[in-house]
Amino acid sequence: MIEELESIFLKSVEELRDRYQFVIVHGAGPSISYELKKRKIDAPFIHGLRRTTKPAMEVVETVLGEVKNRELADRFTDEGMKAVGIRGCDDVISAEFLDFSSYGYVGGAPRIETGLLKETLERSFLPVVSPLAQTENGEIVNVNADTAAAGIAKALKADKLIFVTDVPGVMEEGRIIPHLSSADIRQLIEKETIYGGMIPKVRAAEEALSETLREAVIVSGKEPMSINGEWKGTFITKEGKGMFL
Repeated sequence: MIEELESIFLKSVEELRDRYQFVIVHGAGPSISYELKKRKIDAPFIHGLRRTTKPAMEVVETVLGEVKNRELADRFTDEGMKAVGIRGCDDVISAEFLDFSSYGYVGGAPRIETGLLKETLERSFLPVVSPLAQTENGEIVNVNADTAAAGIAKALKADKLIFVTDVPGVMEEGRIIPHLSSADIRQLIEKETIYGGMIPKVRAAEEALSETLREAVIVSGKEPMSINGEWKGTFITKEGKGMFL
């Protein structure tokens, strides 16, 4: 969504910062795919995760951790927010290889160090985090952005977790599904109503829910997240219905 984020969405983040502190976590899938193809580096997707060899990881690290991180931070800054780009592997996210033989340099089960994020927020900056992580041996690995966002939300004991997509929420027959529970998600994945890139989002949302983080929302990056105090999108809770207040 980095290329497609609308100014009206970015302005809605600025407006909501009067009430909330934000941490932005981003991916860069299409840009990484474009650069890999240009360099003729093979990096197929396996169960939704990119198999990342050492040459592919060098591309990921540059595109995700430098180019797109800086580009997104600059976009928020252009909208009047003091944004600062942070590579997750720089003392924020650590992770071990998910399954090196299958996926290569892909990290799983990220562990979050909140010190730098809290310091950045305390200084009224907007942290923009790329989901790179460092292993115990100092290797840089790529972590799924949705998984990293969920981990950061949980570690910070966040009140809200927002997933930004190119659709207004989880859709069924052209309409937004306003609320989903864990049971609903399982059924909709089986029915293939939820498929592709939406699956890791809803699963990451489920995993992040806790006593502190009671619900997550999936919103569009092409429109405001909230209009007149009413949030837009699909809300995900463990059971029953919820609504951000």
